[in-house]
Amino acid sequence: MEPLKLPFLNSQTLYWTLKSSMDTFKEHPAQFFKPDGKTYKSVNFKELGDIVTRIGLGLISIGVKKGENVGLIADSGHRWIWASMGITNIGSVDVPRGTDSTLEDLIYILNHSKAEVCFAGNSEVVRKISSSFASFPHLKTVILFESSHHSEQRHPFKLLHLDDLISLGDRWIQEKGELEFHSRGESIQESDLATIVYTSGTTGRPKGVMLSHRNIVFNVNMSLALDDVRITPEDRTMAYLPPWHIAERLIETGCIRAGASEAFTSISSLGQDLQDIKPTFLLSVPRVWESFYNKVQDKLKDASPVAKFIFKSFQSVANSYYKYKSRLLGLELSLKPRSFFGEFFHRMSGLFGTFFWFVPNILAQLLFSKIRKSLGGKLKFAISGAGALPEYIDRFFNSIGIPILEGYGMTETSGASTRRRLDRITVGTLGKCIPGVEIKILDEKGEEIHEPGVKGIAWHKGGHIMQGYYLDPEKTAETMKDGWLNSGDLLLWTSQGELKYAGRAKDTIVLLGGENLEPEPIEFALTQSELILQAMIVGHDQKTLSALLVPDWEALDKQLRDWKSRLLQEIADPNSDPDVRELFKKEIKERVSAKNGFKNFEKVSNFYLLPKKFEPGDELTMTMKVKRNVVSDKYKTQIDELFR
Repeated sequence: MEPLKLPFLNSQTLYWTLKSSMDTFKEHPAQFFKPDGKTYKSVNFKELGDIVTRIGLGLISIGVKKGENVGLIADSGHRWIWASMGITNIGSVDVPRGTDSTLEDLIYILNHSKAEVCFAGNSEVVRKISSSFASFPHLKTVILFESSHHSEQRHPFKLLHLDDLISLGDRWIQEKGELEFHSRGESIQESDLATIVYTSGTTGRPKGVMLSHRNIVFNVNMSLALDDVRITPEDRTMAYLPPWHIAERLIETGCIRAGASEAFTSISSLGQDLQDIKPTFLLSVPRVWESFYNKVQDKLKDASPVAKFIFKSFQSVANSYYKYKSRLLGLELSLKPRSFFGEFFHRMSGLFGTFFWFVPNILAQLLFSKIRKSLGGKLKFAISGAGALPEYIDRFFNSIGIPILEGYGMTETSGASTRRRLDRITVGTLGKCIPGVEIKILDEKGEEIHEPGVKGIAWHKGGHIMQGYYLDPEKTAETMKDGWLNSGDLLLWTSQGELKYAGRAKDTIVLLGGENLEPEPIEFALTQSELILQAMIVGHDQKTLSALLVPDWEALDKQLRDWKSRLLQEIADPNSDPDVRELFKKEIKERVSAKNGFKNFEKVSNFYLLPKKFEPGDELTMTMKVKRNVVSDKYKTQIDELFR
């Protein structure tokens, strides 16, 4: 395959990233968005560059200096990109967060970063700030995205609209030209900060992750350098994840770098927008892939018995073909190397299985073309990040012709450290390191682990590693040593030399018997069940483990109907119903078992079914991690009851 050709960069900064693409791709569409909420409009690369220039000069005209932190409290959309690029292209630093941030978070983040200027994605953000303005001693100016907000209410700060800021930029150009913008942009060093991303910790205050221009551009360049996929100006994707989510930002910057188009949508309109835009690649998180999967299952509920039988049969065919083909190609997850003859016979069984299921799978893929069309019909591949993808979801999409490239990284690594290759997808793994990145796995003694199947703490190294935590040298020193970043994640090597996620080190539970264990692998195993949406393991200082489970009530209802001809709505208390408990005991026993690599003390002895899902901003962080302390406090009574 020919080397990837990208526009030349004078320097690895966001200024040169945009400028080189603006000069190279010019009239090619850069963004698609709906100004009226109904019909898509496009902005090409030249127009995007012009808008960013005007916003940057508008910021300069109101006194924003190089290196100054600027708040960016907004959700995914074309204006987020405009504002972010306007800030970073003049050497200032954006401090992003979503509009659903609590007042407490806004107070902490804007004060900690000492932001004097802040963009607001909607009037609700303005209202929050106004309601407690005395708590924002540094803030002087708020720039509101919404041009329709014409409240006569007086504010204790200067309120501008984005259109006003752009007009200030126009006036600057008319009077002085664009020289100051480009002078500022060209003066930016690769090591200069581009953004401070405050991560939602599962405990304590958010930490401000400092990422430089080089951190972001390095990660974009190295991700695009992988030769299994090619992102070109002919490609297009869709954005709907929080833009401060580092994976989304990586995709957005990658699209600008490669000249690809990006359309903005929302979860509520995603279905129709997929048909309109027909993306060629898509980034999402496990929760959304589960949503897509559940929609397929929901449609199946209303189908006739014959249609259900046909679909289930073809799904089984596709799964079998995919399993045997993976075995043939050596892409089946393995944590223990086989002997030469063992591997030979294993591959041969894959060959026979692939041959046997080949023709039936062709028929199955014809049926599944309808599912592919529901995602636009043009997807070459999809990317999943920000959490482990349940293997049954992973296998389902890969088997029906939608290859998912699961990636792994964190805000502190500017996004991706690893990614599966399109030509080497091993379900259940995170792939290998992207070019220029190293990962080593260390045991409790600090010795490096090379043996497959043995978990340890992952340390990352490369040009994508953060500059540190903002105004927190102690935490920075604790996390970074000699250029290596302690991720706090437990990973392990597979026998194919790929990485597999195994939980978080700092969530370790210690049982009364002194056994140490990580809850995430158990939780992940439990959520492989179609009956279980979410799980949290408890049992610190107890004899055994128990679990708080969020059931998939629809799946439970179906199983009760099929097994016992009972209706879930007729059961007053699922937690005390013998049939319900038997179903879940069976699932738990099957998932958390020795055959799946769990030790005897890691088995779950009791469980409680929670009435509602964990939600972002409550039991979950905005990156979908469980806030264990919050859940433990909220369900303290139920947890205590589990151990009586």
